[in-house]
Amino acid sequence: MNRDTVTREPLISLAVIARDEAASLPRLLDGHRRLWDEAIVIDTGSRDDTVAVARRLGARVEAFAWCDDFSAARNAALACCRGPWVLVLDADEHIASADQEGLRALVAAAEPAGIILPQWNYADDPGLVGWVPVGSDRATEAEGAPGYVIAHQVRLFPAADALRYCGRVHETIEPSLLASGLGLVTAAIPVHHSGHRGAPFREAERVARDGRLLRLKLHEEPTNPRARYEMAVQLLKESQPDLARRLLESLVAAAPDGARSFEAWSLLGRLALASGDREGARDATSRAIGLRPDLAEGWLDLVRVRWLTGDQAGARRALSEFARLFPKDPRLPALTAQVQAPPADNNFTGGMGS
Repeated sequence: MNRDTVTREPLISLAVIARDEAASLPRLLDGHRRLWDEAIVIDTGSRDDTVAVARRLGARVEAFAWCDDFSAARNAALACCRGPWVLVLDADEHIASADQEGLRALVAAAEPAGIILPQWNYADDPGLVGWVPVGSDRATEAEGAPGYVIAHQVRLFPAADALRYCGRVHETIEPSLLASGLGLVTAAIPVHHSGHRGAPFREAERVARDGRLLRLKLHEEPTNPRARYEMAVQLLKESQPDLARRLLESLVAAAPDGARSFEAWSLLGRLALASGDREGARDATSRAIGLRPDLAEGWLDLVRVRWLTGDQAGARRALSEFARLFPKDPRLPALTAQVQAPPADNNFTGGMGS
């Protein structure tokens, strides 16, 4: 344990679940010593030196019998935390050293709430939806990756018996926070995630594992919009776009403007565009924008769909609105150049992929 935690209760408990992460733990634990006051590592069945390395680096280690449930493992970690705040990170993630003191100061002054941090998932493929090029100020954190895709997750929250994760896979703490009357706030401090840049065989293993767990999750919660959307995304990873589309259509038919409907309409628009259904692509993308005009991804989709379906004037109008709403978005210059380029010179991607 670091700092002066012998004489006071720890402020931040770092909660980690790990298996066979001996090589990654030094960066996680040593690299965040200014941020955590105690570290809890829940080992889910390592065959390497994960346990010994974690203990050597000052973490408290507990064994957990893996039961095909990420929430159960996360909750085992939460049960061990003694600090008033919990920070959740994985072994393939880090927060930049320059951001750590600011995050610690934020927590020290914050009212109880779930703090959302943007997760920068580094990726080599610029064709991925939402792919953002790495700026020169973050090149060190990217470690050679040319870009990233952003996701948003609660990573910091008060420690309380009532706050627990749910979901076998793609687990979340948000429902528990909201049920307890706590709000959600966003901090502009990224979590850098490099795990998706691993060897292809590891990604194949991840897809197979997630598919198995998502099917269990959907069997247990067949009407859960989040589970249904996650399963649709999984089906696309498994090269089953028709099944994914049918699942998304059933989701929005049941609740056109309900939970996960924005994501479902957005994905339906991309699938329609890929299949040559221009009218379907325009309709689905417009429905997504109607639900969440405050999200940049919807406007990027709208620009791309209108341009690629022959509505160049509509694409420029959508681009103008995107620029007004998100003037600092790093994708704006390239998108503007593509929309304004002469048709003969234009190989339009819209920063969105095909």
